[in-house]
Amino acid sequence: MNLVLPVAIHDTRSIARWLRSKAFDGIRQTGQDTCTRPGVQEIAKNRILEVKQALGMTIECLEGSVWVTLDGDRRDVVLDAGHTFNVDRKQRTLIQALDTARVRLIQPACAL
Repeated sequence: MNLVLPVAIHDTRSIARWLRSKAFDGIRQTGQDTCTRPGVQEIAKNRILEVKQALGMTIECLEGSVWVTLDGDRRDVVLDAGHTFNVDRKQRTLIQALDTARVRLIQPACAL
């Protein structure tokens, strides 16, 4: 899937809505994988990984780049290799590979 921004998009909210629409196109076109365990996951270009129970989890991009979004959250996070994102909400978390990517899902340490 090639993403070409329409000329009419000028602000970040419009871009976020447009990206979301393309991500859902990707779900219909390429399917969606589900992950419930921490560890390293490989994601093919344009594939989407749904992370169940992600609250407190750290998503680390090891290779490529990914787009992370949480249901109902206005933020859109793009991670390149070497960057991380801490999931701070209980909503469903989707990770879409913008390029073929590898991510590490890290569970939070248990409190003693």
